[in-house]
Amino acid sequence: MRAIIDALGGLDGLKRAPISLTVPGYMPLSVEFVGAGPRGGMLISIMHTFEQNGDLMRDPDVVVELIPPVDWWLPISYRQDGLGLFQEAVARDGDRLITHSRLVDSIKQFLGQWDRNLGEQGFVEAARRVASGTGGGNRADPGDRVPH
Repeated sequence: MRAIIDALGGLDGLKRAPISLTVPGYMPLSVEFVGAGPRGGMLISIMHTFEQNGDLMRDPDVVVELIPPVDWWLPISYRQDGLGLFQEAVARDGDRLITHSRLVDSIKQFLGQWDRNLGEQGFVEAARRVASGTGGGNRADPGDRVPH
């Protein structure tokens, strides 16, 4: 995921506009900055989407908190609309940070595999093509954000 973000303007670029990539044979991929995380880092949503009965479905949508100085990608939540599944791994309750360690570990493992899959499926190359102006997706207009 980092390679995709870096190819398309890095974290500063992501703050200005979401990333939308398509690779034939796979669901579209979106990456977007969605705010500040519970630890003060950048919240980033990474999701595949498909349409079902006119509704945009996330399959999945993983929200991570990126702590840039140390490049930590800390899972916050996992959502899969087709299954009606939403799991929150980290939340803030007042001044208290609540962490569900097993879920954090599970999402981290998933993210590692997903990252490898995205590379093998051609999404990193698609990001490089977009950056060079030869296609594969776009930098969406900031007004086109997918609601969370």
